[in-house]
Amino acid sequence: MARWAPEATDTMSAIAGEVIAQVGTNRTVVGIDGQDGVDLERVAAALVTGFAAHGVSAMAAVAPSADVDALRTGLVTPFRTTGAGPGVLVVHGHGVLASGARGLWRWSMWVEQESGRLERRADVKIAASAVLDVTDPEHPRREWNDAC
Repeated sequence: MARWAPEATDTMSAIAGEVIAQVGTNRTVVGIDGQDGVDLERVAAALVTGFAAHGVSAMAAVAPSADVDALRTGLVTPFRTTGAGPGVLVVHGHGVLASGARGLWRWSMWVEQESGRLERRADVKIAASAVLDVTDPEHPRREWNDAC
């Protein structure tokens, strides 16, 4: 018997709603990182679509590197200082949730896609606002990695 799972659009809209509720949308910058092999561009685009479902203007940008200064001067500062009013920038790239860069993001997500992954990258997963499993990209699942 097949198990029901929400479509990617529903999952990403729910995650966008969580971001909106937790940190707002006034020039908010979100960071997305993940395991090697994960299509972070696809996840970022889906999250942008999720924000659009809530009527929030958002755009995605690929991180030029994991260097904190490059991220700050190339993406974060220009986004926060140009334009006015609500808007979300979704920055995606491997290494953007490294310990030095974590402070740049108002909200962050770690993306993974395989079983047996709990041991790997535990430091990043703990620091991320959310963890997303994209083993089935059409039906991504929000992981609840709490310690309860």
